[in-house]
Amino acid sequence: MYIKLSNPCKGGKFLRANIKFEVLSRDDIYRIHTATMEILEHVGIKILERKALQVLNEAGAAVNFKENIARIPEYLVKEAIKRAPSRFSIFGRSQKYRLILGEKRTYFSMQGTGVHVLDLETGKRRESTLNDLKNFYRLADALENIHHASVTVKPRDIPDAVSHAYELFEAFKNTIKTVDGYTYGRTVAMDTIRLASIVAGGEEELMKKPMLLGFHNPVSPLQHSKDLTEGLMIYAKYKQPVLIAPEAQAGATAPITLAGLLTQQNAEVLSGITIAQLTNPGTPILYGTVSAPLDMKTGNIALGAIEVGLINAATAQLARYYGLPSRGTGGATDSKIPDIQAGFEKATSLLMAASAGINFIYDAAGALESTLTASFEQAVIDNEICGMVARAIRGIDVNDETLAIEIIENVGPGGQYLSQKHTLKHIKGEYYLPKIIKREKREEWEEAGSKDLWKIAREEVKKILKEHQPEPLDKDVEKELEKIVKEIEKREV
Repeated sequence: MYIKLSNPCKGGKFLRANIKFEVLSRDDIYRIHTATMEILEHVGIKILERKALQVLNEAGAAVNFKENIARIPEYLVKEAIKRAPSRFSIFGRSQKYRLILGEKRTYFSMQGTGVHVLDLETGKRRESTLNDLKNFYRLADALENIHHASVTVKPRDIPDAVSHAYELFEAFKNTIKTVDGYTYGRTVAMDTIRLASIVAGGEEELMKKPMLLGFHNPVSPLQHSKDLTEGLMIYAKYKQPVLIAPEAQAGATAPITLAGLLTQQNAEVLSGITIAQLTNPGTPILYGTVSAPLDMKTGNIALGAIEVGLINAATAQLARYYGLPSRGTGGATDSKIPDIQAGFEKATSLLMAASAGINFIYDAAGALESTLTASFEQAVIDNEICGMVARAIRGIDVNDETLAIEIIENVGPGGQYLSQKHTLKHIKGEYYLPKIIKREKREEWEEAGSKDLWKIAREEVKKILKEHQPEPLDKDVEKELEKIVKEIEKREV
């Protein structure tokens, strides 16, 4: 095995200290909240799933079934927020691997649902395959600063109708870490509940220890699609956590002003939370964002823009205001290759998101081209960035041991600390020790081949994929999963 996996809940490695990056005042937050309530009650939300409209109508919302518009009063929203847990756990398939979402914890995820990959041999972009996804799961399993193994790429070599089944099957086989769920309609959602229940040991166990992280992306402005709302309600029924994260584009599907975008986004998230809590009170929810500016020069979303960091910071503050765990986007870049642009866009957004207190940072590793393309080498580089960011947000411990007064007295003027036991004791915990960053002298670097970081990362990826073997899935469980996948394929194809 390439690396020994540790439980990310133990120790303080991913706990934040007293670092606070805030972009909104208390008054700002209150004004966004009150503006949001006005929008929900007077403008309303378009919801294309009739059952959700019925649930809202029965609870007291003003629903126009002909126009699919629900106008939601503030008291309903507040009741829903109270029902949503302020912290919750999601488990890996071994169930000894657990993420606790909420409070002062920050976790990093691989990027999600790219449709292309940079070929590991040629460096050229091509369509992604199921084998690529399998290798991304194995890579995520090995990277110590990546906690969640997302669907990094969508396989283009299998039919869309069965891709969810194959993707989740490969996830359970190739990583013990937490994985994505699928909420693209009732059938897909139930398929994934069925598969996860086999791994968990039954539906009741799955509900006690949830293993699927569902996604609900409202369609900006102010809409919830039929398929994703169906999936949201299914996951709520089975107590699987769902992140609700609009991908509003400032100037296109949201106001150009960041305050306006945040207000609209807030209405979209809170209406989704209300649907979930009315479906099943206590459903675990991540308050999220994927929102970004629209680049007016190109017409493309700019996920690498500095304003994404500001949106993340404000999202973290709003989530804390409502007492909810948060999800943000950090590590996305608009660059097409692992270059300098990718480096500074990723480092900036990751540090801003983590310092602001985002609990779950999606797209943290492997993303290129606004998440349309994934790169194995970039994931290894990003793992390094995430490790550095995790160290930064821990801050500095000041106590009798770290003040080192006795050590300073013993060494005295003109001495050295290399031979002190205190140095050996604290070197690993006090400093981040990089894996692929090179700090040798130029002459040594040239003798080793003058390799750039892209090449170094490529060698590291190949080493991991050759040496790392994920903890094996129980054979009987694997056979049962394979049987269900074949049943789904027979049904759909």
